[in-house]
Amino acid sequence: MKINSAGEKMDRILVVGGGSWGTSFANYLASQGNEVKLWVREPEVIESIEKFRENSLFLPEIILSENLYPVSGLEDEVSKADLVIFAVPSKFIRRTFESLKDKLSGKILISLSKGFESTSLKTISRIASDVLGKEILKNWITISGPSFAKELANNFPTAVVAASENGNNLKDIQEKFSSSVLRIYRSEDLIGIEVAGSMKNIMAIASGIISGLGYGYNTTASLVTRASMEILKIGLKLGAQRETFWGLAGIGDLMLTSFGPLSRNYQLGVKIAEGEKLSDIEKKSITIAEGVETTKAIKLLSEQLGIEMPISTKVYEILFEDKDPATALKELMQRSLKIEWNID
Repeated sequence: MKINSAGEKMDRILVVGGGSWGTSFANYLASQGNEVKLWVREPEVIESIEKFRENSLFLPEIILSENLYPVSGLEDEVSKADLVIFAVPSKFIRRTFESLKDKLSGKILISLSKGFESTSLKTISRIASDVLGKEILKNWITISGPSFAKELANNFPTAVVAASENGNNLKDIQEKFSSSVLRIYRSEDLIGIEVAGSMKNIMAIASGIISGLGYGYNTTASLVTRASMEILKIGLKLGAQRETFWGLAGIGDLMLTSFGPLSRNYQLGVKIAEGEKLSDIEKKSITIAEGVETTKAIKLLSEQLGIEMPISTKVYEILFEDKDPATALKELMQRSLKIEWNID
């Protein structure tokens, strides 16, 4: 166990997932003086970090801290860690939890992942509860909010929110992780944070479609506003707190991904509007746009809950039923007229 300059015991930190966000967050923690291990699936990424201090595949042109150590052998590394941070795409998270089922007890678990599983229609913490048992939520924290990996990696001031059922763990992580670069707020609304962080990816695809069709800020601002209502509707139905959706994980993250071209989901939407097929985009991309999986899940979940989700439904039709994007937008504009504040 490492001891810092103040004589305090340091947590052994492992970040699971060497994509852009996992690498960026691991590097941030390492730059704050922590010794951080980053589990990476791709051997070429491990080699790139060890030789050049750069994740040339997922986070190029960022020099990584000397305190960041790429590793393989996931089960062994998890066994040695005190704090395990997951940055794994939602479609692979259940498989990851299952492979670590007997090794996570008693550890602080933090999720950076966002999304709904398209089969179970559950958020990341609910998948963890399924696989690892409900008691795991006593040590669970989800971090979400407006945060592009590249900008955090460049030390741009960033604010996010962390949610947990365990207030003591939450305060501890807030204090340990916050700095002049990253400011963390606390929340007890775990489901709200997850719903907001997941659904904004669908809306980012929609925003990219708007951009790809050549429309401007009028259209995008209208989308963001109506999207926030759509996200709120399903969040409240699942037991979330209304205030969460006006905070960092809600409107904050929604604005970032809807107006920020660094979003993978936004870029996917642009390509779809320009005539590319989803299957072709996914074949060519080394990264995963979480909004695709979540779009499937929300289509089914909204039908089960009896909630009208017009924007999400049109994104589903565009992605999976080859609906023409311009036609879909026209149909949204010509829906029956309503009062503005209607979440029933």
